[in-house]
Amino acid sequence: MAEFVLEVRDITSAGKSYDFTVRREWLASVLEGTGVGAHADAPEGHLTVKAQTQGVDVLVYGRVSSTLVTECSRCLEDAVIPVDTEIACLLTARGADLRPVPDELELTPEDLDRDFFTGDRIVLDDAVRENLLLEVPIQPLCRETCEGIAVPESISGPADLRSAESPGVDPRLAPLLSLVGKIPTEE
Repeated sequence: MAEFVLEVRDITSAGKSYDFTVRREWLASVLEGTGVGAHADAPEGHLTVKAQTQGVDVLVYGRVSSTLVTECSRCLEDAVIPVDTEIACLLTARGADLRPVPDELELTPEDLDRDFFTGDRIVLDDAVRENLLLEVPIQPLCRETCEGIAVPESISGPADLRSAESPGVDPRLAPLLSLVGKIPTEE
């Protein structure tokens, strides 16, 4: 069921403001399978938008805020992602009498910024979901100083790889030590 619905008949050229609660249950359902979810302990999110007509088109803009959670890219613990971002979309009416078929088969750059609606209702669920997901970093961190998963001592290499006499260096791999230092390192 749609969560964020605007009735087209209520929207004028002067605009109308809307306030919605971004419920954790809704987030859980629309983010299922993405690796991102709603933070269970955070307060529910908020969506504030203003909608106004421009001819037969409707411009919707505002802000969405929520708290998401995903895996930390270093240690795989929970990374809490606070989201507070702008949302904007231009919606074009499409129906039996108005633009019944797409204007062109190929999309122009302007078409990429435009969504379509039919009937008397505008559903913003997909736009809200998209804007929330776009704010999740590619490599989320639980904290900036996260060192990642600790490497067990049993599988970590010797402290000094430059020495062929280092205990634990397989003699068959000793020739590779000649390559150490030829490639710049971050030391």
